[in-house]
Amino acid sequence: MARKERRNVHERSAKLQRVVNLTLENPSVTLRVETLGAWLNVQLDAAQRILGRMVSAGLLREVQRGVFVAQSPC
Repeated sequence: MARKERRNVHERSAKLQRVVNLTLENPSVTLRVETLGAWLNVQLDAAQRILGRMVSAGLLREVQRGVFVAQSPC
């Protein structure tokens, strides 16, 4: 029997796309874990994972613990 997915993958995708769009449209934006969590209405650990994945993808870099900015193109 297939297990039901507990997460709303469409909602997750939409939230991630909002952050990516924000970053691409506003390269000077500074993101904090707490701010992102409140903005997306997600737990802080989820906000941290989102930002961590964006760092891994090369979209952001962490300039201080918990503070992220857009990665400058080389």
